[in-house]
Amino acid sequence: RCRPFRCPLPSLERSELRARGRLWNGTFLEEFLDVENLELIVRAAVSVASSRGNVVIRDAEAQMSVSLHLDPGVAVAGVPWWVLPLAVLLGLLLLALLVLALWKLGFFRRARVRAAPPAVPRFQAVRIPWEQR
Repeated sequence: RCRPFRCPLPSLERSELRARGRLWNGTFLEEFLDVENLELIVRAAVSVASSRGNVVIRDAEAQMSVSLHLDPGVAVAGVPWWVLPLAVLLGLLLLALLVLALWKLGFFRRARVRAAPPAVPRFQAVRIPWEQR
């Protein structure tokens, strides 16, 4: 698939422009699994959008070909459907065992209330009649 991109050039003092690209293995294994040989054609073009009219670019277009030879034996198939439910069940079993072990160790018990400290002695209040105050 073609991916056009633009990049601004701050100055045109150099007479040579270079562009680098990287081909990812995953892209070809996912998109072109049934293909053994693949040829990519890379095209580049340089254009200047400037207010100056005296800019001349020689060889403004370039084309390059890249040949890829894919090994179908290297491609890894997807995960079988039974692996996902098995992983979920094993995860739930591990969680249940962890909860059971913590429960047996008393992790989920509430803190027990200690015996109440001895009651503070109460003094009987004496009522003083209003006249005696």
